[in-house]
Amino acid sequence: MGLEFITRVIKTSAIVSLIQLPFVAIYFDYRYGLGILLGCLWGVVNLHFLRSVVVCYTNLSGRSKRQLMLLLLLKFPLLYLVGYLLLKWSLFPVLSLVVGFTLIFAVILLKALGRLLLSLDEFKTEGSIFDRKGSGGAS
Repeated sequence: MGLEFITRVIKTSAIVSLIQLPFVAIYFDYRYGLGILLGCLWGVVNLHFLRSVVVCYTNLSGRSKRQLMLLLLLKFPLLYLVGYLLLKWSLFPVLSLVVGFTLIFAVILLKALGRLLLSLDEFKTEGSIFDRKGSGGAS
């Protein structure tokens, strides 16, 4: 699992939040559905900025301090101000925003479990020191 895993989590979370919107809006409350959508989108943007900051900081070919500072200034004050305003305005129930934000973690868990069950990230142990007989270890 690498950076493409995070990209897939971002895309899947956004799609799931869009899929839930009409169902929650029709069968429960449209403000709750919009709150889930906005909470998830806030979390998706946060995860995207976090990924970008880590990639920019660990770029060995040429770190751009200006780009890193711009990302940090966008992520921390601006993004968290938007999150604060979403909570402060009380246009959407707080619980819906929290559900939307935690939707990302549910997607991460389900994607990781799926990869585990499908053995997509299985490590090969051929020629491993644990497979050798008579290597001095207990048999």
